[in-house]
Amino acid sequence: MKKVPGARYLTFRCTGCGNCCKDPLLPLTDDDIRRIAKRTGDRPADIAQVVDRHAIHMDDEPEAFATLRQGKRVLVLRHANGRCRYLGDDDRCTIYTSRPLGCRIYPLDPEFNKKKKLRRLTLVQATECPYEMDGSVDVDSLYDLQQRYWAAHEAYNTKVAEWNRVQKRRRRDGRAAQTAREFFSFLGLIESSATVQESPSALA
Repeated sequence: MKKVPGARYLTFRCTGCGNCCKDPLLPLTDDDIRRIAKRTGDRPADIAQVVDRHAIHMDDEPEAFATLRQGKRVLVLRHANGRCRYLGDDDRCTIYTSRPLGCRIYPLDPEFNKKKKLRRLTLVQATECPYEMDGSVDVDSLYDLQQRYWAAHEAYNTKVAEWNRVQKRRRRDGRAAQTAREFFSFLGLIESSATVQESPSALA
């Protein structure tokens, strides 16, 4: 394992500083939103918000952007006062067992080969992370988590692609793209007749 680039990060330990729940925005899938909604009872519009490419560095993931009436947007976990709305006053996650898959794997970025062997391990440098190197990361668990993460995002991106095709046809027919509320309805997160405010405090 010592020959694997970045293998030293298998001793990574989170110190619970909460920085990763404050600075970077976290992309979500519809399954992430459902899991949080089931845990908290919160409305999807209170869990997620849509942002443009200037608010989040995802130029290498254009497939995650849905075409909405206000432009191309990506779903992210909602922040309030400069921090995730589910980060407690003690800088601990209040939905830990239901947190998004992206939160669970962060900041580790593993690469595995076809035989499920770790080829490379890096740390995502999205914010200051005062981690310690006295922990123990189980490689098999990391592999399983990465597979869950990619499967969830692939399924979500497939839905986004379908949505975007519909919006392209609408524009070709001279009609405006649909709204964020209608996108949520398309994903099955809200009833089509539900009223969801489209404003900075809701889906914008």
